[in-house]
Order: sequence, then structure tokens, then C-alpha cells
Amino acid sequence: MLKAGLSSVAVLILVMIAPCEASSPGDGVLETINISADEAYEDIEPGVLHFKGHFRMQTLDWTLESGQATVYGPVDRPDRVQLEGAPARFLINHSSTEVQDIIEATAPEMEYLRSTDTLKLSGGALLKLNDEVIQSRVIEYNISTERYQAGGVDGVIIDVPPLD
Repeated sequence: MLKAGLSSVAVLILVMIAPCEASSPGDGVLETINISADEAYEDIEPGVLHFKGHFRMQTLDWTLESGQATVYGPVDRPDRVQLEGAPARFLINHSSTEVQDIIEATAPEMEYLRSTDTLKLSGGALLKLNDEVIQSRVIEYNISTERYQAGGVDGVIIDVPPLD
């Protein structure tokens, strides 16, 4: 097992896959992924990386941030990313020539699953879809279909601003 406690780790990975328009962590996009954290180490299990302290994984289109994270699978196309703390934050900036969509999710615990392109937020979640804000104990958001499901013991609060 290789264990490296690195201060201000900066890993730069070039992803050489077919380009497409907007992306999420699982898309096949020609982009550079930048990962930084206070500490990083490989698990005994192959293909599992742990990060602690000021974790940040980003491209031009999306950013993941948290106090700690575990990345499962290849770093350039992770099967799953588990985030915890401070709270965890996921930001996607979909931009086209006509419209710019900003999706922001925050929660104490967050999990991204590439197989379903789904973001699972728990522990008091907040999801911002442009100007619409969804708050709930648990929120599941499908990035591909841009649909969410929310619930929990405290119910759901949705704030939608009036149209101009």
C-alpha cells in the first residue's frame, strides 16, 4: 500500500476522451481534471483514493469540494465519489449559446454515481437550479435528465422566484 500524506496535493490528469458539450464528472469530455487536498493516500483496495482536508476536484464545467472525499475507480472517470463535510459542494456550469444553467448542491454528505449520473445529497441538502432552490433532508438529482426527488422527515421547501 502506498501511503502519501502530502501537503497541498495537486494532481493534474489529462483526460483524452471524445469531446461533448456540457459535462459532469462521468461524461466523456476532453478536459484537464485538477485535484487538490491537504492529504491523499491510496487504499489497500485498488482504484480507491482517499483525500482529507480542503478537497477540490474540478474542470472548467464542474467543481466538487469537501472536507474529505473518497474517489472510486479511475480518477479521470470515477465510478463513484463520496464527499463529506464542511458542507460538501457540487457546482455545474452548463453553458450554451442561448442559456447558461448553474446547478449548485450542498449537503453534509454527498455521493456522485457515474453509472446513473446521479447526485445523492443527505443530512440537510440544498439544491439550486438557476433561481429555484430546493431544501430537504435528502435530495437525489439526475444530472442527465435534470430531474430531482426530495423528501425526509422535515418535508421539502421549494422557493421559486417570480418570472420577469
